Amino acid sequence: MLDAGDTKCLPVVAAMLNPELGLPFDDIDLQHQMQQYHWYVSGYKMSYHDPNDEQTKPLFTDAPAQQTMFRVVVKANNTRVMMDNLITSLKACLEEMASLGPGFVSMHAPKKLATGMKGHAC
Repeated sequence: MLDAGDTKCLPVVAAMLNPELGLPFDDIDLQHQMQQYHWYVSGYKMSYHDPNDEQTKPLFTDAPAQQTMFRVVVKANNTRVMMDNLITSLKACLEEMASLGPGFVSMHAPKKLATGMKGHAC
């Protein structure tokens, strides 16, 4: 990711949930669930609001505007134990959200609708 070899690279790992799986949750939902484990995993929409025509547009030509992704910043003080905990927490969140299935959507839909954020409460 914007990597200049062994120098001048960003200490960031970026990923996305596989959109082909048709999950009833996305990367921004994952961000919210990870907070219960005291992790801040940033979720982002891969779109922008064009002020010229008031339309939401995709950031990339190969991904739809509703696509999301998440990132984790890898800091110098991260330890192996911390990274193991991050992976364990990610797995637990994914299992929790998957176990709710469509129920996850129905639990969060009212909050998302109330915010007027077209699908996300953040």
